[in-house]
Amino acid sequence: MNKNIISKITSVTLLGTMCLYTAPVFAFTKDETVYSKLNSNGESYNTIVSDHIKNTGNEKLINDISDLLNIKNLKSDENPTQDGNKLVWNANESDIYYQGEAQKELPIECKVSYELDGKEISASELAGKSGKVKIKIEYINKDAHTVNIQGRNETMYTPFVVVCGTILDNNHHRNITISNGKAIDDGSKTTVIGISMPGLKESLKINSNKIEIPDTVEIEMDSSDFELSNIVTYVTPKVIEKEDLNIFNNLDEIYNKVNTLQSSSRQIEDGANALKDGSNELNNGANKLSQGVLAAYNGANTIKTEVSKSTKALKEDTSEAIDNNTLGAIEAQAKSLATLTDAQKAAIQSQAESSVSSMFTQSYEAQIANQAKQMVAQGFNEATIRANAEAMIDYQAATIKMQADNQMDTMVASLASLGISIPDAVVVNLKLNAENNAMASAKKIAGDTAVATAKKTAEETAAQTAVATAKDTAIKTAKQVSVATAQETATTTAGKTSKTVARQVGNQAKQQFTNQVVDQMGTLGNGLSELTNGLSQLNEGSATLANGTNTLSGGVTTLAEGISKFNSEGIDKICNYINGDVKNITTRLEKLQELANKYNNFTMLNNGDKGTVKFIMIMDSIKKKEETKQDIITENKSKED
Repeated sequence: MNKNIISKITSVTLLGTMCLYTAPVFAFTKDETVYSKLNSNGESYNTIVSDHIKNTGNEKLINDISDLLNIKNLKSDENPTQDGNKLVWNANESDIYYQGEAQKELPIECKVSYELDGKEISASELAGKSGKVKIKIEYINKDAHTVNIQGRNETMYTPFVVVCGTILDNNHHRNITISNGKAIDDGSKTTVIGISMPGLKESLKINSNKIEIPDTVEIEMDSSDFELSNIVTYVTPKVIEKEDLNIFNNLDEIYNKVNTLQSSSRQIEDGANALKDGSNELNNGANKLSQGVLAAYNGANTIKTEVSKSTKALKEDTSEAIDNNTLGAIEAQAKSLATLTDAQKAAIQSQAESSVSSMFTQSYEAQIANQAKQMVAQGFNEATIRANAEAMIDYQAATIKMQADNQMDTMVASLASLGISIPDAVVVNLKLNAENNAMASAKKIAGDTAVATAKKTAEETAAQTAVATAKDTAIKTAKQVSVATAQETATTTAGKTSKTVARQVGNQAKQQFTNQVVDQMGTLGNGLSELTNGLSQLNEGSATLANGTNTLSGGVTTLAEGISKFNSEGIDKICNYINGDVKNITTRLEKLQELANKYNNFTMLNNGDKGTVKFIMIMDSIKKKEETKQDIITENKSKED
């Protein structure tokens, strides 16, 4: 190997090392560099290995083993003592540098193909041509191993990193691109460097849709009079170091937190579904309330109309209070008896009581009860009752707010365990909203319940009392009035005047009673007006409430569905990925690191010795054939023939 080739190899080695990583310093005993010549198709036809044994202990003799042929000392003419593969070097306290020829197959196979304007072409045919050129360099990892992954035997490959590059003359090549690499143009030439990791995709079992791990490098360009310098490839098994795996040390803790996150998200989803069910019940109740209020409003309007008609009829009634037959009887009785006996008085009272009782029909009693309920409603102090109920909730405010804060802290902690940080200001606002919503909901429920209970009790009591009192008062009054009237008629009238007096007394009694009833019905009418006005407002409010609960129900349903979708498409996938793919990749990376550490030589290494190895593959350049004088003569003769 001449000095120019050695110079090129040294330069490329440094270039490849700089592109890949800055190599740490280890106390290696034997450092191997494998140089291999490839033809234009990527096939190896000559492999030379250079070994450097570092004599850190300043030993005079060094024991070594090697399967190389034609071993030659690079520092002196003194060769080792050799017994088969065993070598003994006379080191004289110095390092040993030697090289030899290798017959072994390289761990990385290279295949190169060429295209010109989209059609495959051989390297020799491509030389000197012009057009769109594509060079495809495929690297194949041959160093396979069977390893145990989570109880299964699988094939994995020593993790080699491959860096390749060449230099292109800009006078003959332009629009140069390279996949998985970089093209560096200095104006006169372009240096292209690409990277490949053959076998890594198969070892990690990662779908290419998730991560693309290259094993092929493609160079494309527009060429004229095509030629290609050597493509140099640098290979090292040090794709990862032990320190790179420290990131996975805390994965067990992350797995536990992921499970907590998944459980918490399920609780949130259950709560959202419960809220959805509650909002649906609230919505149904609000709709029923709206329908009931509308029916009550329509009924109140009907009653109001009927009361108005009855009042008008009473006012316009001009008929006699006592019919002619009764007047005749009164007249006859007055003539015969001037003074009423006790039996007569009792009969008159009984008649009056019977008349009053017949007047108190269910409809009439219902009117009196409704009037009483309206009067209760007018004087009903709803604000005080509601304030007292809400005061009880204020007494429990600390507990309610603490529960809301605890629920919010749980959700924030779950998100934080995934690395999702919520700013403190946002957390404070979320807690404040949760506390306000909890207090508002508790106050509304307590106030509504207290008001509804108190109002219902007051109305029922007032209705019962009003009917009983009205009936009792009417009977007593009727008895008193009827006896007094009869007695007065009997004692002050007689004979011919009894009929006139009876008529006058009857008409007066009727008018008085009518006026009282009209006054009462007027009061009832006013109450009904207020009732219908209130029901009208309540109807509008209940309709608004129903619309609001409809909107709330729709929003809560959307929220529940969104949380469910978030769990199924987000949280579950994240948790499954971490518990599945991440665990699997972690195990595989650890196995790859073990394989990389074991691959520390290409030839042979003594037990207990340390070693490193790197490969440099140099592919032949492609040059167009120079025409000789004999070629020109032969071509011209061929034309003459």
